[in-house]
Amino acid sequence: MTLLLILTIHLVILSLHTANTNERLPTLWEEAPSSISDYPLAYNYSTFRTIFNSESRLIDPWLYLDRLGLYKILIITTTPLMPFCSSSNISNILFGLPSQFGWQFDSNRLFSNGTKQVSTNSWWASANYYLSVIPFLAAVDVGIIRQGSFQIIQRGNFCSNSDECFRQVPEAMTQWRLFFSNISQPNYCKNDNIDDRIIDKCYLAPMWSAHLASIEHALPLIASKVPLLPSVNEQRFGLGWANLVDFIGRSRKNTNLVETNKYQDEFFPKRMLTNDDQPPHCPDLPKTVNQALEFLFSIRPEWYPELIKLWKRPTCNYESRQDAQRVLETAAVSKSKALTYYSEAVLKSYLYECDQ
Repeated sequence: MTLLLILTIHLVILSLHTANTNERLPTLWEEAPSSISDYPLAYNYSTFRTIFNSESRLIDPWLYLDRLGLYKILIITTTPLMPFCSSSNISNILFGLPSQFGWQFDSNRLFSNGTKQVSTNSWWASANYYLSVIPFLAAVDVGIIRQGSFQIIQRGNFCSNSDECFRQVPEAMTQWRLFFSNISQPNYCKNDNIDDRIIDKCYLAPMWSAHLASIEHALPLIASKVPLLPSVNEQRFGLGWANLVDFIGRSRKNTNLVETNKYQDEFFPKRMLTNDDQPPHCPDLPKTVNQALEFLFSIRPEWYPELIKLWKRPTCNYESRQDAQRVLETAAVSKSKALTYYSEAVLKSYLYECDQ
């Protein structure tokens, strides 16, 4: 009886620890700006007069906290617009974006090197720019964020205002505007019972369309940054991950904080890869991360277009997408399980009507 009690207590403590781990916020989240007014006033340093007006704020997305603040403002302002979100924000499906950014910072993929600077030479940081500044500007455009005047510092060829970004990545801006415009409507997807099916259709579908548009149109713009990654293995991992996101997006994986943290902990390396790394034989990386890297490296880049074609059918309706998500969760660990889930997804794509 005593042994049973001890085991029960141990399991409870373990489950609480796991829950707390999965709910952890991105590094330095509490220090990031919570509103535009938390950013410094934007001064014209040649005349020491404020730009536009005395309330204009200066945002530098090449500072970790400034970019993290863009995400924080997005999370705070959109949570009340998603009826399935908890008051703590962790259920917000946009949390996948800052969680990824935090992982990039922690693993030095932003080339921060112990500082809070974000390098324009970082391929990861450059790709993330189109998943942070673009949705933020789109949210401002549709009126979700109304906190005063601001100016985004421009570096290189990265767009820094709505008009520039619409010219540079029109499809991404259009899709993000559509997502934010939809959720800002009082009667959007009106339903007394907001279940997972409604979240899939009304929230995850347009959000993933915008997310994938950002990546698709960002990749050609940042291609010159790929050789600056520190190893061939890191280059393969980055480009492989960018391709894999297409599969995750089509399966409409929920990207709330808990789900994203769980996925990252299981499959993402917490350091940059070197040329000496030979997955699945990287002793300092967890077994599941080794397996994930081995699986990712086994896919040749030229295979992705055909694989995406094969992925369209088993992700065509809600029922099939549930099994498609299980394919992605198990493919690196057990190919036989993944194949079983894939077969189930294909079957359900014929048993149930595909989405319009």
